[in-house]
Amino acid sequence: MIQNYLENYTFCWEKSTPDFPFIAQKFSLNEKQTREKILDQYIQTIKAVRNGKLNRKKLTEEDERLFFAQTRNFLRDGLDFTDVQLQVMFSDELTGVTRQFVRQARRFDSKLTFHDVFQACRNMWIMNGLQIVLGLPVKLTPSIFAYSLLYPYTDNLIDNPQISSIDKLIFSNNFYLRLAGKNPLPNNGAEKTIFSLVAMIEEEFPRSTYPGVYQSLLAIHEAQTQSMKLIHSGDALSETETLKICMAKGGASVLADGYLVAGELSSDQEYFLFGYGAYLQLLDDIQDVDEDSNAGLKTVFSKNNELLDIKLNKTYWFGEKVMQSLGLFGGQYIDVFKSLMRKSMDLFIIEAIAQNPDFYDKEYVAEMENHSPFSFAYIQKRKEQFVPYNGLLLTAIEEIAFGEYMKETNGGVGVS
Repeated sequence: MIQNYLENYTFCWEKSTPDFPFIAQKFSLNEKQTREKILDQYIQTIKAVRNGKLNRKKLTEEDERLFFAQTRNFLRDGLDFTDVQLQVMFSDELTGVTRQFVRQARRFDSKLTFHDVFQACRNMWIMNGLQIVLGLPVKLTPSIFAYSLLYPYTDNLIDNPQISSIDKLIFSNNFYLRLAGKNPLPNNGAEKTIFSLVAMIEEEFPRSTYPGVYQSLLAIHEAQTQSMKLIHSGDALSETETLKICMAKGGASVLADGYLVAGELSSDQEYFLFGYGAYLQLLDDIQDVDEDSNAGLKTVFSKNNELLDIKLNKTYWFGEKVMQSLGLFGGQYIDVFKSLMRKSMDLFIIEAIAQNPDFYDKEYVAEMENHSPFSFAYIQKRKEQFVPYNGLLLTAIEEIAFGEYMKETNGGVGVS
């Protein structure tokens, strides 16, 4: 399903120019210091709200309205988001779906931690964004609910050190059979839960009518299976092989998002969604380069003793090419969605360099810092408690999710 897209986008990345990214906005030292004060104040607001909820203090409607207003003000004054962008990010529909998802998730499984629920929420928000672009109502469908929860469950099983490698392989094969429409018996409670989520998708999208949905689910399963080759692989994989594995994982994931939102996609829509997912995966790999290198996880960026200036530049221009194909999508709010993508991706790249400056040439770091709304020294000084840019974009929605989680949780158990 994805092979042609993978070959096309691999060639696109390899042929992308190594020129320095074009980020138009620059910030003077005074501007950075002003924005750092704004961020300090906002972080205190976040802490106060979170501590209040942990202490079982219920936010009134006025408290919540004020927090949203403070969040919008920060994103506007600290990060220069426009009013139109903020209207999309904080629509009543999106906040309502978030509340509904958390309530439904907690009732589906009271043992889910907030980390699990928030991980699922982040995938749901991508799918909600696709609903907007496709001109569909922003709502929580059975398939969005099920798919968003699938990967906290499967990730928790695969990452559990108490489960043997053999048992993990057995699960992977069983999961494949279930996605393929077979009915293997679940080996344990976790598999039974995972299979029930697949059944929710089948109820909304019958296999005979929507074959693309299940082809996309099998594609992401295959891509995740292949990604296991990246662990402690040493020099067994070439750079192109590594790139393809990483791109396939990210591209197949967002392609599945699209199918589970719409049921059917055009070839142009498939092409954009795969590229968008591949780009998101590369950005994640850039930000996690230090962690991945230490863990022995191979990505295009995690080689030791190699400066990443050129590879980051190529990734930036690769993203520009991906966004050019957004015009093929044929949906609504394309310009707003594109501007939000560009804004968030620029911030994401700048933050990755600020957090890992040793992976880049000093002159390159200094030039990139000119485009950062905060000084890199400020970010590094507060590295442990610094709220990532992408986290700031989700903060208000996260707080809604956290508030609903606490309402559904007796005694606050499972918050970690």
